[in-house]
Amino acid sequence: MSKSPTLGKRRLLDKVVCPHCWTSFPPEDVLWIAESPTLTGDMKLGETERERFLPTEYNAQGFAVDAQGHECRECACPRCHLPIPLSFLEAPTVFMSIVGAPASGKSYYLASSTWFLRKILPQKFKLDFSDADPEMNRRVQEYEALQFLSDENQLVELSKTEEQGDLYNSVQYDDQVVVYPQPFVFSVAPAIEHPNRNKIAKLARTICLYDNAGESYLPTRDADSFSFPVTRHLGQSECVFFLFDPIQDNRFRAACREYSDDPQLAETNDQQEFRRSPIRQETILAETIKRVRSARKMYANDRYEGLFVVIVTKLDVWRDLLPSNEFQKDPIERASYNGQEYWRLQADRVALVSSRVRGMLMKRAPEFVSAAENFAKEVVYIPVSATGVSPQIDPVTNRRGFRSKDVKPVWIATPMLYALSRLTQGLVPARSGESQ
Repeated sequence: MSKSPTLGKRRLLDKVVCPHCWTSFPPEDVLWIAESPTLTGDMKLGETERERFLPTEYNAQGFAVDAQGHECRECACPRCHLPIPLSFLEAPTVFMSIVGAPASGKSYYLASSTWFLRKILPQKFKLDFSDADPEMNRRVQEYEALQFLSDENQLVELSKTEEQGDLYNSVQYDDQVVVYPQPFVFSVAPAIEHPNRNKIAKLARTICLYDNAGESYLPTRDADSFSFPVTRHLGQSECVFFLFDPIQDNRFRAACREYSDDPQLAETNDQQEFRRSPIRQETILAETIKRVRSARKMYANDRYEGLFVVIVTKLDVWRDLLPSNEFQKDPIERASYNGQEYWRLQADRVALVSSRVRGMLMKRAPEFVSAAENFAKEVVYIPVSATGVSPQIDPVTNRRGFRSKDVKPVWIATPMLYALSRLTQGLVPARSGESQ
């Protein structure tokens, strides 16, 4: 048997970053997870976990062989011992973070965004967009199924992201337990029909996305501690999606009531009052900025080099504050190059809408815009609606929710398409000017 740490003829990266503890290491240091059911017990994860080991034997395809002679298929981080999808060893990782106040719509945004990316990227851009690890993405899949595949007459409400539970992993370091957030991981690469399929090794990327509970960004003394570093992914993220919810701002709420009777605007809705955050969103932004600076070891006046996307949620409620017909369809279009047709993002159109949304925010929440632009070199404002409709109230339970047949998201894939066009090369083409 071979003693090479390579995975067959596949090219491995020079450096791997763990999606759990963010430790950087060469691929030859990766641990493998024993396949044999008799090889159990791990000093960091517990007695019921399968054994982690540094292999001495590999099969002809480059997969490790455990002590019982079984071929292994899963890897783990040499520091935290948590599982790492093989794609992290082969394709560069793009780290992204979703941030926002409690009840700003992060769960709905995540479910709608990934659901439509699974459709748009293969159909329009000829890209394979799939789960790098289905088990790690189980919560996203559950959200997608609830929002889009439920009985069309069933009123569905997505559960809020909690600060504990199956979205977190505990690791024992000597006498200290450290809790890490569970990332969502996706693989994106040219599909068979893509014109650059032959460059798949160069163009493929692993997307690592984090979605914490909004409470994790509240400015409390115990937030993001050594034993609970749940938002330190901000130190790795090349893109931060900050969800700004106008419905949580009284200045916007008052303006929206002139145009909308959405139940989320009602002052007497006890359930809505419960879901609304008591902390102003510019405070959440300030805490986020503080943590980014700390995690990236930035000085007070250093500006964030990554992409900062302000996603203005619940467009269906406030769209009359921004009179425009720009939202009839997603900003993608057909184009041709050397006689070959392809699809591209209308980045210039996104920039135009961003400018209009920025103006609207400057009118009613100038302190938020000022803080965002003082922090990041590149800020873009993208409006979305994860549902496209107002929630309905069940008269029996008084719970609110949506029926899958009514859900029609607006511009929901635009933030990720824009981020991919800016942070990757050759995956999502973009038109940056009318002359192109």
